[in-house]
This record gives sequence, C-alpha cells and structure tokens, in this order.
Amino acid sequence: MSYQTKRNVRREARTLMGRFKAGKLAPVMAVPVKGSEGGMLSQSVSFELDPIAGRMATPITAEMCAVFVPVQACDALKNPEADYAGMTEIVREKLLSGNPLFVLEPETDVSKRCGVNPRSNNGLMRVNEIVRLAHNCAVNFLRRRRYVDAVQLTAANHSTTPAILSQTVLDRFNGALDPDPNVNGAVQLSMPDMRLPVASDAEKAVTAPLTVKRGNENRRLDAGISRLAAAEVAAATDAALYAVFGGREAGNVSLTDFYNAQKMDELTRVMRKICDDNPEYGEEMVLRWAHGLSVDPGRVPFLLAEKSVVLGRQIIGATDTAGVEDGVKRSDMAAQLSFTVPIPTTELGGIIVTFACIKPDETLSSQPHPILADHWRLDNFVADELALDPQPVMARELDYKVAQANETTVVFYTGLNELKKTYVSYGLCRALDPNTVESKNAVWQLEVPLSVTPETVLYPADLPQYPFADQQAEVCTYVVQSTAVMPTPMIFGPSPVEQLAVIETEDLFED
Repeated sequence: MSYQTKRNVRREARTLMGRFKAGKLAPVMAVPVKGSEGGMLSQSVSFELDPIAGRMATPITAEMCAVFVPVQACDALKNPEADYAGMTEIVREKLLSGNPLFVLEPETDVSKRCGVNPRSNNGLMRVNEIVRLAHNCAVNFLRRRRYVDAVQLTAANHSTTPAILSQTVLDRFNGALDPDPNVNGAVQLSMPDMRLPVASDAEKAVTAPLTVKRGNENRRLDAGISRLAAAEVAAATDAALYAVFGGREAGNVSLTDFYNAQKMDELTRVMRKICDDNPEYGEEMVLRWAHGLSVDPGRVPFLLAEKSVVLGRQIIGATDTAGVEDGVKRSDMAAQLSFTVPIPTTELGGIIVTFACIKPDETLSSQPHPILADHWRLDNFVADELALDPQPVMARELDYKVAQANETTVVFYTGLNELKKTYVSYGLCRALDPNTVESKNAVWQLEVPLSVTPETVLYPADLPQYPFADQQAEVCTYVVQSTAVMPTPMIFGPSPVEQLAVIETEDLFED
C-alpha cells in the first residue's frame, strides 16, 4: 500500500467577480494542489469594459493565463539566501521536522483578489502566506519568460503588479542586444606576441628614427641670455616611425577551424534555446547540460494555459431599447475566455495562479516605412546571400521622432532585411490632428520602448486610460469561474449521524 496512491476525489468550485485597471497583471484565482494530487482544471473569465463613447479604431486585448507554482519555488523565494533553497530534498526535511513550511499572515491585496476567504484567529483575519509567495513566483516567471534579465519581485511584495509587454522590440524583429560571436561560424584569429623594431622611411629620406630629448635649452635674446625663455618647436605631421613585422604571421585558418566553428554555432543555438525555454533557471540548466547532469525540476514554475482575445472591433447599439437614441452606436467591450487543462501530479504540490489583464494596442506607430521612407535601389541578391553577420538597427529606423543627436544610435542587431519582412502599424494618419478629443477617443495605444532593459518590459505603473470616462477607475469588470476535480490520496473519514434515542431506550444492542 502506498499513501501516494489516489483513493478519493477532491472538488473545488468558485465563482468570483471583481474589477481591475487596464495595464495591470491582476491575479483573479488561486487553486491549491496538495501533494500527489492531479486531475482537471476548467476556468473561464468574462471581461466587460466600461463604455467608450464613439468607435475605438485600435484593438484592445484581453488576456488570461494560468501558472503552476510548485511548493519548492515558493520556499526558494521565501528563503533566497538559504543553502540549497528550493531543493526538493531540503523541502522534504523541513516538512518532516513538523514545523509549518508556510505560516499564516494578515490579508493582502493579492489574497483578496484571488478570492481567498480568511480564517479568524483571535479576531484577526489570517490567510496562508503561500498565496502571496506563489503570486510573486508566477509574476517572476512570466517576466523572465519575456526577458531573461527582467526585474524580479521579492517575497515581500503583496500588491498587484504592472502588466508585461506582449512583445518587446526584440521579439518583433527577432533582434538581439548583444549578438553571440560564436554564431554564424566565427573563427577567432590571434596576433603573436613579439617585439616590433622601428625603421625609417626611405621614401621620405628619413635615415634614422626620431629621438626625444628632455631638459633645458639656452636661447639667445637681443637683451641677453635667459634660461626661462620659451622657444617654439614645430612638430612634423608624419613621425616617420614604422613597425617591421619581419615576415611573422598573424595566424592561420584551416578547414578544421571552420568545422569547429560550425559545431560551436550549433551548440550555441541549442544552449540559447534551453535558456529561452527555461527562463527561471536557464543558465544553470546549460551548465548542468554541458556536464551531463540534470536540474531539479521541482522548483520551476510552468505555464498551464494562455489565452487572448481582441475587444472593441465590433459596433453595437448604445441603448437596450428602441427610442430617440436608437441610432447611437458604441464599441462592443465584452468578451470571454476559457480553458480546460490537466493538473499535473507532483510529490509536494503547489498553487495554480490565474492572471487576467486588459492591454491597449502595443505599437511602433512612429516606425518609418522600411521601403517608402528609404531610397529605391536595385537589390543585389548575390551580396545579400553572403550577408550573414548581424545587421545594426539605428534609432531613426524605428522612430521618426527621435532626437537628431540619437539618430545613428544602434538600438539592437537583427538579420538582413528583417524590418522589411513584416510591417504593421496602427494609428491615425499623418493628416489628422492627434490632439483632438475625437482622435484621442478613437486611439488607445502604448508605444513599445525601443530599448529592452529589466524595467522596460513592463507597462507603466499608471497607464493612461483616456478613452474611459473615469481615467483613474478600475475600468474592467470580470467574472471568473473555476472548477477543479482532483483525485487525491487524502483520507476522508466516515460521515457522522445524528444520535438515535431508541437505541438507548430499547437497548437494541443489549449492551
């Protein structure tokens, strides 16, 4: 008999209603999964935005995602300085000690938004801290999934965080901030160490190297001799100093070097993919992979589901009944997302955190047209075939409003003609005034930052909500429904029954 064998079924069904601001990564549900449990999870989120007057020309995106956060990940975030933080065996030892792994704490904004009803303890409302820790772990995972060096939350965070960009400028153009030199068959050449003699230049009739003399010189003046008088010295523009290599070779390249460079290219791409697929511990996994070892997967969060839908592209009536305003129209601001996924079985369990967010149109509306804003030239396809090196992308190729001093600043590197491969632009035409009320109501956009830093992968802390009547309000109303059915090794005791008086009065058991 094994107590990891599932013998009963545990069910959890919740429906919550709430509101959140646009541009926020709002936690809307937290489902606990105990050790050795697994099953099915079905969730749906209905979004409804506050009415927007007129027609919205740009799309609005509603997103939801569910992240499974293992217990080990929460322990690693809670005790980041501990030895072997988050290791499964260490967490086992902590549990076997008999002390609670995660304790109770006062309610937080995160626990309230996740619909966790607290327990009264001496009149104080308390919830388990694992809700807050799992939320922070999930946010860190989603941030590193977008950019491996994104700013990370600490265990102390207890509030809602800004949303994450759907695509950075690097994602849009398959760019890289610092291209790896081991890709595309790079072969390193080295200069040998040697002494370089100095020779004269026969063509300019210089027969000896120039010398430098230091000291004081006397100079005759009309009134006498002074050691302090300054003398003007004319310096030649050509020092006539030349290095003699004497036939020494700077290096050589063999066919083996190119084979090794090709193999290095292949291995580098494999390691880059490992880091991209595992943003939390990618570099550690690469190091283990290089030595034939594996990483404890227990502390790595993973994505269960991710959905998105576009709002505001359809027009509906502004009133429910016919009347004098029957012809008034507005954008449809309602949508629904749902998913059903299996819950994986793990030894120690974890928390499934579900997020929802509303995003405006993320755009590079100021990007010059890659063809119509450039010279019309003949393409040299033969030369393009050989252009394998990363191509620098300057700021003026991405933003026509860039300052003149920054026009030639290299923003990132990408492949040849990558900017011409796909060109997408939403917004007002150049002939319209973007500062009118009508134009501002029709366009709700977020300019994607041209630089990718640990902070720029996040939305602004206070995203402007100009199209809505109350720009400071929580403009999205949501209803989330969650149903989890999980076979569990948990033991359920027999149900008690009410006392039956006739047993005692008639002595039916004759005891």
